Amino acid sequence: MEHFLDMRTLIFVSSVTSFILFVCMLYIRRKQKTYEGFLYWVFAVLSNASGMLLLSMRGILPDFLVILTGNTLIIFSIVLINTGLSRFSGTRPHVRIYLLLMTLFIPLYFYYTYIIPSFTDRAAVFSIFQIILCVFLVIIARRDLPRVLTKRNYIIFWFLIFTVAWPFLRIIASFFEADMATDLMKAGISHQLNILGSIAAYIVLIIGLIIINGQRVEQEMIEAKNEVKAITGLIPICASCKKIRDDKGYWNHLESYLSKNADLDFSHAICPECMQKLYPDKKHLK
Repeated sequence: MEHFLDMRTLIFVSSVTSFILFVCMLYIRRKQKTYEGFLYWVFAVLSNASGMLLLSMRGILPDFLVILTGNTLIIFSIVLINTGLSRFSGTRPHVRIYLLLMTLFIPLYFYYTYIIPSFTDRAAVFSIFQIILCVFLVIIARRDLPRVLTKRNYIIFWFLIFTVAWPFLRIIASFFEADMATDLMKAGISHQLNILGSIAAYIVLIIGLIIINGQRVEQEMIEAKNEVKAITGLIPICASCKKIRDDKGYWNHLESYLSKNADLDFSHAICPECMQKLYPDKKHLK
């Protein structure tokens, strides 16, 4: 009974923590600048919170909702995180692969819940799919994220590596456990530590996503500041033809320079003095 109460409380606290993160991310999206993909992360946190809440209701709600739906929502939250990171990086997400993984996960979990009930096998299936999705997450962060962030956040990158290693180590440790648990709520201290570590990992992961969004905002502000500085500073201009030299040493016409550096478009007209000089027979035109 002691393990039952401790595990239920631990999972419920995890659910509450995720709901708090969900509210914080909604506030960030409403009050600050966010990019494509951030909304996926918001719903990912909501999906995780809902899944953990269902798991904490074991013995109260039907097993179909608690075991199958709860764990599916948690796995789906990682899918949403991956999809959001791809969108954030300006690349297309691996939708077909994610659909295939979810299509495999649900029947496997159903099999080890109702056909051959096994808590150990369910935990192994969950960890394997978690590893696969986290590997995709690391690949996206390593390959695609530098497209929008010139300065790589190595702390977040190595933490993503840890998110892959954590469930892998958990699978290995399960083979050396003396007492195999038959129910998550009755699991021993090793499973409780696993849940606690997963909670901490998920929180840091979400905070990391918020950080890279802020990092991208800061990067765009610096770029905009440099552009304004280039426009408002001393501009080298040819005394004869009036071309302007850019920061790379190339000479550009005034229109071309301002179009590239000040985001301006031009329409052409003729002033009255030039009209009189070029077209003296059309003085009546304005």
